[in-house]
Amino acid sequence: MDQLYMLRAFVAAARYQSFSKAAESLNVTTGSVSKAIAKLEECVQTRVLLRTTRSVSLTDAAQSYYLICCRLLEELDEANRRIAMEHEVNGGKLRLVVHPTLVNGAFSRLMRRYRAIAPHVSLVVSVEDHVTNLFDGRFDIAILPPQLVEQSTVIRRTLLRSPRILVAAPAYLEQYGVPESTAELPNHFLLVDPETRKKSADFIELHEGGRKVSISPNSSMEGNDVLLRAAALDGTGIATLPETMIREDIDMGHLVHVLPECTASDSRVELCLFYAHRELIPARLRMFVDFCIEFFRAPAKAGTDDVIRIPQTMKRSEALAMMS
Repeated sequence: MDQLYMLRAFVAAARYQSFSKAAESLNVTTGSVSKAIAKLEECVQTRVLLRTTRSVSLTDAAQSYYLICCRLLEELDEANRRIAMEHEVNGGKLRLVVHPTLVNGAFSRLMRRYRAIAPHVSLVVSVEDHVTNLFDGRFDIAILPPQLVEQSTVIRRTLLRSPRILVAAPAYLEQYGVPESTAELPNHFLLVDPETRKKSADFIELHEGGRKVSISPNSSMEGNDVLLRAAALDGTGIATLPETMIREDIDMGHLVHVLPECTASDSRVELCLFYAHRELIPARLRMFVDFCIEFFRAPAKAGTDDVIRIPQTMKRSEALAMMS
């Protein structure tokens, strides 16, 4: 008979002072517990339990033996928990759904750094911009705007908030000029998100210097952020895009921040991390949540290339100088 099982049966019987309760706690039969203790006493050549028809108690000779067995089993169980947790953290699969706004260089760095600390976790990443239900079994974690998650009982942690700013490619500005005020925007081809253009309206609402401004462009195009960014990079027009999404495009000179005092009205982008509330959260999920929050909360701790910077802004003269 397994010696470890004999020790567990002995400790359980002594703790509960009952063979039947010990059997119930170990999910075995009462006869199995009785045989295990009899075998243990045979092995140690000492009676460890006094049995009567009404109770079970430790013998004087087994008092210290019982304490030692308790400590050994606790240490063994703790070792088992630790190795299981390490395996869970460093293995398995995490299914993420992220918003298109997050698909940039910063997200790539987040993935690269996470892989460095959890090399055996497989990440399955989907990019979606529609309402997600975390209880349907498709995803473990969502990084989405709050309005895109059914939030009845999920856990929500805000990662970032970003205004929508106006940007354009240097080639577009060279051909059509750099606007110096919102009054000049109607003459440009504007690339706008649906929220910036109010429903059933021909105008676009912006904020300029703390005041609300309505613009009626002669021509424009609406679309999601991925489409607008691609069009802006191709020199199609002036786009309203989340600052966090195109920060690196600005830093690298692929896009120019125009009208720095102007932002899209009432369309500030918020990205949050969501996961379903569970009593026992897998260690790899908890580790990713903590890592992700720290990544967005303290980017300055990373290398200088990872510091979240305020995007450069350009006046007309600066933009023209860069293009010349």
